[in-house]
Amino acid sequence: MLVAAHFLGIHPGDVARELTFASPSMVIGCIASAFVVFGLQALRWHSVMRPITNLRYVEAYRALVVGTMFNALLPARGGDLLRVQYLGRRTGKSRAKILGTEVVDRWLDWWGWIPVLLVLAITGSVPKWIFTALAAFGGALVAAALGLLLLVHLGRGLQPGSRFANAYRSFRDGALAFVSYRSLVIAWTIAPLPWLWESLVLRWAGHAFDIHLTLAQAFSVLVGLNLGTFVPSPGALGSLETAGTAALVLCGADRTAALAFMFVYHLTQLGPGLVTGVAILIAEGEFLFGGTRAGITREGTPGRGGEKEPSARGSTPSLR
Repeated sequence: MLVAAHFLGIHPGDVARELTFASPSMVIGCIASAFVVFGLQALRWHSVMRPITNLRYVEAYRALVVGTMFNALLPARGGDLLRVQYLGRRTGKSRAKILGTEVVDRWLDWWGWIPVLLVLAITGSVPKWIFTALAAFGGALVAAALGLLLLVHLGRGLQPGSRFANAYRSFRDGALAFVSYRSLVIAWTIAPLPWLWESLVLRWAGHAFDIHLTLAQAFSVLVGLNLGTFVPSPGALGSLETAGTAALVLCGADRTAALAFMFVYHLTQLGPGLVTGVAILIAEGEFLFGGTRAGITREGTPGRGGEKEPSARGSTPSLR
């Protein structure tokens, strides 16, 4: 909050006074909403990888929450890689294959903005600046899609034998979900749901700080604060508040109230993932790296297509 206040020229004392308007019902509602968002995001990822890995929804949900916990501690969404490590170790499935599905899921996550924007543009008035932001971001999405197609195409010529070739082929198996009809359906049905839900919650929660947004404005604020997370910082601290406050001000909100609201909202989204992720690892006695764990029963068993799933054992120091 102090970082965002400095960049926005807002006195921290004024923000502290605004924080008193955060009602218990608003805080509890936002915390509950975080678990709904986890559920919708896990549904999207599970829908992508189920035909490839045959994993259960609950496994995807736990892995996503663990990844969210590490995203709160590491910059540049480093937790997304650790959720792949967690799920691979927990299930004995190929990490490279899971990573391939995670890359597809990340693309579908950002694509989810597009259907929501189209619906809102047809049914109401959307701030003009959001079209400029999403036009630039749309170019990045197209480039990422072309990169995925290239990765899938290049993998066809690799011959099995080397460790890199086997890992690449496993990654390609996961990334092939990108060119499936199933992903097309997910892109237009499941992918928009977390963004639409969170826009509704932002609109509702803003009332506690006398911030009144239309659904289109709430979605624009959501896009703005997520674009701010591209500035690397642990848990997007400071960058999310700055970007979200700027987006709220563009929608007519008071700067001080906007920053206080963003601070509370960010905290209610960080806390559930952080606490629940730690609880999951403790309850499972999970080691992310090295060591041994009796709960893994499929180490080294043949995967789909005859490939061997990587062993969960190792000699590196363990991290709980």
